[in-house]
This record gives sequence, structure tokens and C-alpha cells, in this order.
Amino acid sequence: MSEPFAVVYDPSLASYDLGENHPLRSERYTLTMSLLSMLGWLDSPDIVIEKPRMATISELLLAHSYPYIQAVEQGQAIARGKRPQADLALYGLGTSDDPLFPDLNDAAALYTGATIQAMEALLEGRALHAYSPAGGQHHAQRASASGFCIYNDCVAALAVALKAGRRVAYVDFDAHHGDGVQAAFYDEPRVLTISVHESGEYLFPGTGAADETGGGEGRGACINVPLPPLAGSEAILLAFDRIVAPALRVYAPDVVLTQMGVDTHHADPLTHLTGSLALFPELAARLHELVHECSEGRWLITGGGGYDPFDIAPRAWTAFVGTVLGHDTADVTLPNEWVDASRAAGGNPPAHLLDDPAPGYTPLVDSGYLSVLHEIEINALAELTQRHGRK
Repeated sequence: MSEPFAVVYDPSLASYDLGENHPLRSERYTLTMSLLSMLGWLDSPDIVIEKPRMATISELLLAHSYPYIQAVEQGQAIARGKRPQADLALYGLGTSDDPLFPDLNDAAALYTGATIQAMEALLEGRALHAYSPAGGQHHAQRASASGFCIYNDCVAALAVALKAGRRVAYVDFDAHHGDGVQAAFYDEPRVLTISVHESGEYLFPGTGAADETGGGEGRGACINVPLPPLAGSEAILLAFDRIVAPALRVYAPDVVLTQMGVDTHHADPLTHLTGSLALFPELAARLHELVHECSEGRWLITGGGGYDPFDIAPRAWTAFVGTVLGHDTADVTLPNEWVDASRAAGGNPPAHLLDDPAPGYTPLVDSGYLSVLHEIEINALAELTQRHGRK
């Protein structure tokens, strides 16, 4: 079956450059796109690569306050030497996590515009699935930068869908809780937010407890699945089967947006989970089947975290997207040209796409985590079913 697939990407997205020593590197998606291309997986006539546009001020205002947008513009002018130095810490800017750089506003507006454009491809029927590789900046708050994120492209894209009268679901698999998106829609019954992440007891941003289930009219339309450290692929797939899939079936959104951070991998330097590379094509297959069941296939995929940017992150995303595109990702040999590019950037990839030495410790799926899943089922999932199930 033909599935029109829009990829909103251009190498200019790499202008989002927080610095050579910063954990968030643009190579995580530039190397992903080059690997997908070298494998020939973007050659289908069903795939259209669209050049992104910058988000407009009015679109940014869907996610952020005007004073904050002005602060980001001021930070860019300071970094370009066009404005005097100023303390922008009130807005989370000029910190080690979110430093000023010359394209601060323009680069953030570009990745935000890319994700909005991907959403528009779904809303306008140009594509059934869409991919914004540089998107997934889920920590930015309404009036401040946070966690390497300047503008929250996920919030802006979801808000565009709301303006079009659509009911939307946001599913976040990043190891870090999707706090910015949750905060934006905590009281909004037309947006279901689900985040499967390492518990905030152990990892930034410290939020995402199982009892955070929405407020006001949105109560019940927010679900969090906090994972214990060392939880592996099995724990994540259990969360999918027991929480994510039932929630999407009950809510029956018109569109699904998935934030697909790959920092759940055991080699990620900033997190403590023990996922394998094989997890990502498995999640892709399950999600692909689920969105066809629940949202008639309308599905926007963004990137997210991934802090082994020259090796693990590009291979994980290639395996994920390749699976969505219908390719068998097992036993895929990495092209020599890509291996050379990865090594030149600082990676050390193996011979095959999914080659993945096991972690030196055993993933834990203990009774405590199973109890957490049970509590979510009888509380958050039951409340979603009662208050927001599609009639």
C-alpha cells in the first residue's frame, strides 16, 4: 500500500549549533539523513523531501510568550555583536545548557517551522506520515529555554493541529520527561500527552511522576510512565503494550505526534536506561500498526535526545525510519562512505546497522516497576477512558 511520506529537512538545520563541547550536536540528524540516503531508503516516489521554512512570529506565539521571543532575538543579536551584553538568565538563556550563539533565534525558528510544516503536510493530505529529524525540542517552556531547547516545536505543531480542529495525541519516548509539552497542554482535553521516560527522581527535568495526570478539563488526558534506572528494552515495550497502545485506542486521535528521542540506549552518556538498538525498529513497527488503527495513519515523527551523535543516534533513527518505510533493518551493512563520515566526526561504528554490544549490566524489570504499571492502568488509564474516550 502506498503511504505518502514527507521529510522536512535541509542541511541548514545544522545551524542550531550550541557549541563544539555541548552534548546536543546537529550531527545526530545530519548523519541520520546521510545514512538513510546512502542506503537508498529515501528514493521511493512516495517520499518527498521538503525544504523547511522558519516559523513565523504568530506561530511561535502558539508556544511562547512575546517577551520570551524578544529575549531570544536579543540573545541572537548579542551573540552577533549587534547588541550589548545583557543577563538573560530569567529566560533560561546564556546558560551552559542553552548558551547564546549567532543563529539562536533563526535556527530555533527553522526547526520549529520544519515541524509545523510536517504537521501541515498531514493536515492538508500531502502525506500520511511525516518526519522532522531536527524536531523534538520538548523541554522549552512558554517563557524560558530549558534542557538544550530554545523553541518548543512540538507544542507549536500540536497547536497548529488544534487550530485546524483536530484532536491530537503526543507520545514521547525520550529518556527525559516531555515536560514542556505536558505543561503547555496540562489543562487541554483535546491533547493527550503520554511520556515514557527515566524517572525524574534520577534524571532531568525531575518531573513526570505517574500521578501527573492533567488538570481542569484536561484531567485524565496526561499519562506518565516513569522508568527506573537500568530499565531496558523490555520495560519500555511493556509500557507500550500496557499503557501507550490502550491509551491511543481509547482516545482515538486524529493525528499522532511522536517524539522519538533515542537516549534510552544503554550507551547514551547522559541517561541510565539500558535499551538496545533493536528496540527502535521494534517500536517503529508497533507504532506504525497502532497509528493506522487509531488515527487513520496520520503520524508525525520528530527526533529528540541522543547524545552519542556520531554513531548510536543516527543508526537508531535510521532503523526506526527505515522500518516505518517498510525496510528490513536486520543485517544491513553500513556503507563505507557513511562509516568514514561517522569516524571523521568522532564515531566508531561497527559493520552493520544494528550491531550492538550488550551493556555490561543486566536491565531490570522488577516488581516495583510492574506495580507502577498496574497503578497507571487502574488510575491514569482508567480516568482517560472515563473522561476522554472517543464516544
